[in-house]
Amino acid sequence: MLVHPFYHSFNGGLINFNMVKWTGYSEDWITVLVASYSGVYVTIVSFFTVLFVFRYWTMMSNPLVNFFKGWKLIILISWAVIFGILGGGVVLFFGWIDDYSRDYMREVMLEHYNLDVNHVSGYTVIAYDQQGKMRWQAFGFSFGIIFLMGIQFTIVGICGLQMHFKMNEMLKNVSEAHRRLQKQFFKSLVLQITSPTLTFYIPAVAILTVPFLNLKWSLPTGLIVCSFSIYPPIDSLILMLIVSDYRKAIRGIFKNPKNVLGTKSTTQVTQDQRNDFY
Repeated sequence: MLVHPFYHSFNGGLINFNMVKWTGYSEDWITVLVASYSGVYVTIVSFFTVLFVFRYWTMMSNPLVNFFKGWKLIILISWAVIFGILGGGVVLFFGWIDDYSRDYMREVMLEHYNLDVNHVSGYTVIAYDQQGKMRWQAFGFSFGIIFLMGIQFTIVGICGLQMHFKMNEMLKNVSEAHRRLQKQFFKSLVLQITSPTLTFYIPAVAILTVPFLNLKWSLPTGLIVCSFSIYPPIDSLILMLIVSDYRKAIRGIFKNPKNVLGTKSTTQVTQDQRNDFY
């Protein structure tokens, strides 16, 4: 593994550094790779917005859903990629480790990780200078990343509110079964807004704002980042548990696993067809 980023919070500072020691590679190049992880994180959050907009347009029967077909899909994918590049740029521009940042984190890096901060690749957020004044680099870093993510969640929130107010009007002239299914999809979308908020947005905001509280502590906050990996399975479980059709399909898989594996005999299939016919 070339890059293994890890976070550590110390008083009014935060450092994200590479845990892997490599020789023969430029430290600046490794720093760019570490920063790219933050860019990928912003890309994932932005792609979640694109995915939610697709679900919103589909449920609302909006003709704009055609943007998810053919070459137009590139436009939507580029949304996530562009924000990811901007996120990586913010990290590199505002978070580059300067002399003051190295001196601030020197003892804690040596004590906890036995690393010389002069040879550490990564980026830092040091909230205050020696006079206790806020450093503009730290403010620009935290504000920049939070602003980029805030755009995504603002879009999701607006779509969610519009869906809430339009849902009852749209379901007036449909069957009870269709109404029930659409409400289940709406509930799942609400939970799918909540889950990335808890696993992506809140942990990131917490990590980026803690240095400005200037708490007297030293804590490996990399453990908080582990919450990022929880979101993918939660997103799938929400649909499986909320939408009744998915629940029935899953129960069918467990009741008749042979059907899923394709081992059901021809005789059984023929008999089932006859039973269905009669």
